[in-house]
Order: sequence, then C-alpha cells, then structure tokens
Amino acid sequence: ALNELLSRLSAAKSFAFDLETTSQNPMLAELVGISLSPAPGEAYYIPVGHVGWGLVEQLPLKQVIDRLRLPLEDAALAKLAHNGKYDMTVLAEYGVTVNNLTFDTMLAAYLLGEKTLGLKAVAFSKLGIEMTPITDLIGTGAKQLSMSQVEVKQAADYACADADITRQLTELLTAE
Repeated sequence: ALNELLSRLSAAKSFAFDLETTSQNPMLAELVGISLSPAPGEAYYIPVGHVGWGLVEQLPLKQVIDRLRLPLEDAALAKLAHNGKYDMTVLAEYGVTVNNLTFDTMLAAYLLGEKTLGLKAVAFSKLGIEMTPITDLIGTGAKQLSMSQVEVKQAADYACADADITRQLTELLTAE
C-alpha cells in the first residue's frame, strides 16, 4: 500500500500533507501519523506512532521516513500545507527537508484577513464545512489524551480530512 501511495504521489503535480504528533511544540513532537492528499477528495493516512491499541498494523517509522523522503524533498513536486512551518520543523527533526512548499493555507487565510487562522475555522468560513475538532478525539484538561493514544481509525479519518481540506482550500484561496 505504501508503494502504491508513493506511485500516486509521484504521478501528481502536487500534494497536501499534514502530521499528527504528540506535542504542539515542533521541537519536542513525535510523529504519530502522516496524512497525504494528492487530489481533492482523496487522502491517505500512514500510522507510525499509535500506542495502546494491541496489534494495530503500523509501519515502522524509519521505513516510512525513508520512503517519504523522496517525494517530500523533491523540489519539482509542489507541497501544500496548513501551518507548514510546524510540519516542516517536525520533519526536519527526523532528517527530512521539505522542498517546494508552494502554498500554506494558514498564511493565505492571514493575508486574506481571516479572523481565525485554524484549519477548522478557515474550512467553515471559506467552504462551509464543519470539521471535527481535535478535542473530540483527545478531550481536554487533566484527562486529555495524546494523539498517539487515539484509535488509528479515528485518527485516520481526522487526519485525512485535514489533508483533503487543505488541498481543497488551496484551490479556493489561490484564486482569492
């Protein structure tokens, strides 16, 4: 499946990516999963750091990083992100230099005068789509979970929506 995804990414002219991690601090964050969207309405999730779910099939982090390095570092392949600085910093901690980040939907929202720059708020404002808030998965306060403790299927649905909406917003915000 990873080989098929890599073929799909190399066939696309661009793709959106998003990381699920254990921390909001990119210097301390550990990768939990990576979502990729090569086209609107199409997204994939690669779990690499979920814990506590028994024999959930995950790929080894090193293998995923080694395989995704080529498309992420490919200067001819355009990358799209929301708050790309965070994702690029996390990936740099794993030895991956993201090249050709051509569009960041958070920066575009800022330049267009959006009051709230979070992906969920921009998606609602620009696309009329109400996305699942992260607190629905991890909770809040003293009982808040790490994303690594969230069941893989739930994390995949959430992360794929993030990558797909980033992709969709890119097309809309580019025109604006």
